[in-house]
Amino acid sequence: MQRTQLSNCNYNITKQLDKKLQFLWAVDQYIRDAENEGKKNCAEMFRNIKVDEEKHVEMLKEQIAKLSGQGKFT
Repeated sequence: MQRTQLSNCNYNITKQLDKKLQFLWAVDQYIRDAENEGKKNCAEMFRNIKVDEEKHVEMLKEQIAKLSGQGKFT
């Protein structure tokens, strides 16, 4: 079996995409928890972070697509 390695940059992009997607999977629960505790400021903070993280996910996906299209995602 042949092993394939990603470059450091491509690994880092992939790792960050994974971390951000994990956060986005959980953040709605964080928002509900804050709302259930009556902590509106905390819920709003998580909503704002969610918006930012969604933008970051798109940036990372675009970079993967660009590099893949150029044959440089290795």
